[in-house]
Amino acid sequence: MAPKTSRKELTRVEKGMILAFFEIFQKISTVSQVVGRPWSRVRNFLARSLKRGSIDNLPRSGRPPLLSERAKRSLVRGARVHRDWNREKLREILAPNVSLCTVDRALRESGIKKWLAKKRAKLTPEHAQKRLAWARAHQNWTAEDFEGVIWSDECSVERSRNPQQKWIFRSASEKWHPECIRGVGKGKGIALMVWGCFWGKNRGTFVPLVVKSVDRWVYLQWLEICLIPVLNRVRNTLGDPIFQQDNSTVHTAQAVLEWFEENGIELAEHPPCSPDLNPIEHVWVEMKKRLQIQYPDIASTPGGPQKVKEKLAEALPIVWDTIPSGFFEQLWRSMPDRVQAVIAAKGWYTRY
Repeated sequence: MAPKTSRKELTRVEKGMILAFFEIFQKISTVSQVVGRPWSRVRNFLARSLKRGSIDNLPRSGRPPLLSERAKRSLVRGARVHRDWNREKLREILAPNVSLCTVDRALRESGIKKWLAKKRAKLTPEHAQKRLAWARAHQNWTAEDFEGVIWSDECSVERSRNPQQKWIFRSASEKWHPECIRGVGKGKGIALMVWGCFWGKNRGTFVPLVVKSVDRWVYLQWLEICLIPVLNRVRNTLGDPIFQQDNSTVHTAQAVLEWFEENGIELAEHPPCSPDLNPIEHVWVEMKKRLQIQYPDIASTPGGPQKVKEKLAEALPIVWDTIPSGFFEQLWRSMPDRVQAVIAAKGWYTRY
């Protein structure tokens, strides 16, 4: 039996409410037809938005994370301590119950991912200390103070290289940390030895030699033939030059040092294992890039190692002459920045 309804007349307020709801109902019906949604869904949406004062949905709790904050910190710490581990080993030891994607996501949140280790001459704490002392002694030198320095070095242009690569865990800012560097020694492939120098924006002498090895007597011949003309050119333009060479045993042999003293040539002190403080190293990189572009098939020269060396001896002087003077000037002017980079790294690796 249906419940009885009151016969009492509607109040003025109730009548207004009915009219208002009827008007809203008509609008909801129109909107629902336009958007193609049921009128009940439109009505519920309006009710929620009026109540919250926003059209956005409330955040949902979602699936609980598989890794706790503590587990994430453990993964990050493990990646920093064992940088050369692969992802599978890191997960197996520290988070065996999650996927590799979860491990990657946790590391990315801390800015860590796998990078190819940079290759640099291997440094020891003693090397770093000497490099830092040298940089502090030159920290007040301006670019112009370095203009009269003759930068020199030998370079071995190899026929092939070791393709082995090393991937390590690190963040973007840890690129030059000592534990993120792949220390490399000198290779023993088929190669041509060359010697070159430059000062300021001026390209100096370049000498390719088809020799089995370089000793102090061969080096003295290079200096007699190649360096004396360069020294005279620098003296005529900038005054007394400073000659820069690294600390290889050939360069520091007694006979070589006596030759410099007899010729009145000032030698610049050079810290050990510091190619980043001799900008000619970047010249070798540029020269090898240009060699690959201009002579892409030189590595496949028939006839064995001797023919490869002879072909390199023909091509490299041509490539050397194509390096623009602006490239040398840019390197010379970068020396104050290199010095500051060594100081900032406390004698360890820099980006140069």
